[in-house]
Amino acid sequence: MASKRAKLLEKVLGNVSICINNGELIVGSKTPKPLGSPLYPEIACDWVEAELDSMSSRKEAPFLVSDETKRILRTDVFPHWKGKQVSNRLNESLTEEVKTTLAEGLFLHYYRNRTIGHITVDYENALRNGLRSTKRSIELKLNRCTKGEDFKKSDLLKAMATVCDALCVFSKRFANLARELQSKEVEESRKHELEQIADICDRVPGQPARTFWEALQAFWFIHLALNLETNGYAIGPGRLDQYLYPFYKQDLEAGRITRDQAKELLRCLWIKFNELTVAKEGETAKGSTSYNDFQNVNLAGITPDGKSAENDLSLLCLEVTGELGLPQPQVSALISKKTSDNFLLEACRVIRLGFGMPSLFNDDVKVQAMLDKGKTLKDAISGGINGCVELVVPGMERMASSGYVNLAKCLELALNEGKNPVSRKTIGKATPNPREFQTFSQLMDAFRAQLAHVLNIKLSYDNLARRTYAEYCPVPLTSVLVHDCLENTTDYHAGGAHYNQPMVCLVGIATVVDSLAAIKKLVFQEKRMSMQEMVHMVNQNFSENEMLRQMLLNRTEKYGNDNQSVDELATEFVEMLCDQVRQMRDEQGRSYAANLIPTTTHIYFGSQTGATPDGRKAGEPLSEGVSPAQGRDVNGPTCVLKSVSKLNHVRCSGTLLNMKLHPSMLKTDHDLAKFRSLIRGYFTLGGFHVQFNVVSAETLRDAQEHPENYQNLVIRVAGYSDYFVRLSRDVQDEIISRAEHVC
Repeated sequence: MASKRAKLLEKVLGNVSICINNGELIVGSKTPKPLGSPLYPEIACDWVEAELDSMSSRKEAPFLVSDETKRILRTDVFPHWKGKQVSNRLNESLTEEVKTTLAEGLFLHYYRNRTIGHITVDYENALRNGLRSTKRSIELKLNRCTKGEDFKKSDLLKAMATVCDALCVFSKRFANLARELQSKEVEESRKHELEQIADICDRVPGQPARTFWEALQAFWFIHLALNLETNGYAIGPGRLDQYLYPFYKQDLEAGRITRDQAKELLRCLWIKFNELTVAKEGETAKGSTSYNDFQNVNLAGITPDGKSAENDLSLLCLEVTGELGLPQPQVSALISKKTSDNFLLEACRVIRLGFGMPSLFNDDVKVQAMLDKGKTLKDAISGGINGCVELVVPGMERMASSGYVNLAKCLELALNEGKNPVSRKTIGKATPNPREFQTFSQLMDAFRAQLAHVLNIKLSYDNLARRTYAEYCPVPLTSVLVHDCLENTTDYHAGGAHYNQPMVCLVGIATVVDSLAAIKKLVFQEKRMSMQEMVHMVNQNFSENEMLRQMLLNRTEKYGNDNQSVDELATEFVEMLCDQVRQMRDEQGRSYAANLIPTTTHIYFGSQTGATPDGRKAGEPLSEGVSPAQGRDVNGPTCVLKSVSKLNHVRCSGTLLNMKLHPSMLKTDHDLAKFRSLIRGYFTLGGFHVQFNVVSAETLRDAQEHPENYQNLVIRVAGYSDYFVRLSRDVQDEIISRAEHVC
């Protein structure tokens, strides 16, 4: 199967239509259209067939599909792949329990039309040594194979060699095209650029990069080919400023390039990142309404010898990010105690521009969290961020993130003996009647039982999905670029990477914590209502008692306000979640880690969940990440950060905090200095991540009403930024509903 997959990629790279657009310095695109997307029919195309006529008019991430493309798909593609897609093989094996759990909104997974993702390969080694060198290593290992060697192993090695050659052929095609265009070009400056592009594409990525431009182009060819090999979720560049800096530095010192010329090359790369769009199946599109994939560029952090890793290229990347204001790549600044105040201040200047970048990470907590997951100190220091906020060791890890679990639904089941109060189906574990609970701990026991039940179902799905992708969707190019896959002669999807860290995303933290706090206070401490009254009121969606709902909303403590009692409950709750998740073990015996992010599934999950005891009505969005519930953080940004910092971020594989600031808070340099101190204080207290929207609700409401005036308005959604007017109305409304902090 690996050889078949390699031949498929070889055919794509050798035959796909290519173009070099006017003015481009970095070349290569996923499709001839700047914002087009392949469909990967071998992975899943039944959903494409079902949505083909509605894809251009659907609310979430619409795509225009020409009549000719529709004809080809219906005549040639769909019939060929009918019943043979990876998704077919996966869906055929799903149990009724898994299907029911999905349908009832208890969890959402990636793999119906996306392959296993969250991939950051070893770009550095590929740039320094070239793919020809890697191919020689593959051939040496292949020559040592005995006749009795496992067929799968020799097949994988042949596939690895094939994709190395295929990528070199791909680059040569661009060299030839550049020379063809050069022969017709009349402008001397562009003629010279095309000559340089041709020479570069002749060399990389087959041979080692020698210059900054060659390194950028080699990176892009590899990154693009990974995206063409499979529609893997979140293929991330990683710590780009670290592995590109030596090329930049030596070019500057040799006088081959100026800082401005390097900046222009980076601008070209940033534009290419924005061309990598993704066609998503309807339900998946509801969970993440963006076209963009999660290409996370990490800046700064610390070096292997414990010094600040910031350099001039780090600053240059910040400048380009701020000047272009594009939604991709996702730029993340890794901030350590060793990071200079100047670098953090420059990051704050870009944040002030209002489009949600860079996202800020505590690099010291990152190292501790990776050590907690079994990484060596060296690998923990070199580690970075992939996807939204997930920890990864570049070139050494299969993260194996597989989807989301609805925590609020687990609470709903605990309050209804395992039944969904809307459908009346028993979809959870049979737990005692909550109306008879005499203590808060009995409620928590019921919640833990429901969570464990859902996690076990999720685990069975994950194991099935990974087996299916390992068997039917090997990824030889990814395997070439991830350590130990070659050494073990084991495909990336089959667990060949040095580290294999399974994880699960848990959604609705603050919604559940605020609900538990309300029950604990009103039922068990103050005894102002019985559990029977609480359950009845919630199941009736507060239709019989709006006054009590207002009391729940406004008279009970809410997480995010530096309130000791509710923050302690939040801390205990997250510890319990981490304990439960760590008991999950995949088929190789590897322990899971909890990832506290939603993307935008908190909106979808909210639509599938009834009212909750925090006063939230049925169908409303859940809270997102580890952020306070929408509008509940009323004591200012300092209290939010103090509450969130109390959680044990080290035990998680990622936590996400969104904050919204009014632009008036960051007007002056003095404001920026205070803002920098706020971030330093949060990280000193142990917080892991924070990202900011610096935009007023008034502006966002006006953009809803007059989208034609805000076509370039980019805001932070979840672990990504996107054009506000392209988002669905419910996502826009949820962003507006977040508390807006004003000085």
